Amino acid sequence: MIRNIFRTIRSATFLSIAIAALLASIGSSPSRTLASQEPQTDPMASVKSVIDQAIVVFKDKQIAPADRELKLRALAENRMDFAEMARSAIGYHWKDFTPEQKAEFVPLFTAFIEDAYLSRIETYSVEKVDQQIQQSQIQFNRETTDGPDYATVFSTVVLKDRNNPIQVNYLMRRHDNDWKIYDITLDAISVIANYRNQFNRVLNNGGYDKLVSILREKQQALGASLSK
Repeated sequence: MIRNIFRTIRSATFLSIAIAALLASIGSSPSRTLASQEPQTDPMASVKSVIDQAIVVFKDKQIAPADRELKLRALAENRMDFAEMARSAIGYHWKDFTPEQKAEFVPLFTAFIEDAYLSRIETYSVEKVDQQIQQSQIQFNRETTDGPDYATVFSTVVLKDRNNPIQVNYLMRRHDNDWKIYDITLDAISVIANYRNQFNRVLNNGGYDKLVSILREKQQALGASLSK
C-alpha cells in the first residue's frame, strides 16, 4: 500500500501535466512580486494569483534551492486549503476521527503533500520552465459557484506533445473572504480522490494508526530526499 500511494503522487504524466497547466497559464503575463498575496475575492483571480507568484519563484535564477523550497511552501500554505484537502481525502472516515486525530492528521497530510510535489518540482530548472511555457497554451474558460463558499474554475490546456487538449479544473473554497484551492482535476481525474481511495483501504484494514504510520514514513523519506 505504501508503494501504491507513492506511485500515485509521483506519476510522471499526471504531475507533468499539472505543472504544465500552471506554467502555461502565465504565458507572457508580467511578473508580479511574491509579496502580492492579498485576499482574492474572485475564484479565477485566486488561481491566476497562485500561478503568477509561483512563476516568479521558478524563474528566479539567483535563488538557492532551499530558499525556493521555502517560498513554494509559503505560497502553497497561503493559497491551498490543506484542511479541506485532508477532510476530503479521508472521506466518510473523518467523522470517526477524534479531535486529537484531526489535529494531528491535517499538518501531517500537509507536509506529505508539499514534500511529494516539491520532490517533483525540484527537477524543473529555469530553462525547463521556459521550454514548458513555449510548448503549452492555456485558456481559462469560466467559473461556477456552488453556494456562497464553493466554486470551480474551468480551464483547457494544450500541450504540443499531446493530440487532445486537457481539461484542468480547480475546486475552490472560500475562507475568510479569500478563495483557496482544495482539489485539481485533470480530465475529470481528481487528485484528492486518488488519495481517498487508497486512504480508505488503509483505514478499513489497519485503522488510523496504520495510515498515520505510512504517511509519516513516506513524509520523512521525501523530506530527507529534499534536504540532500
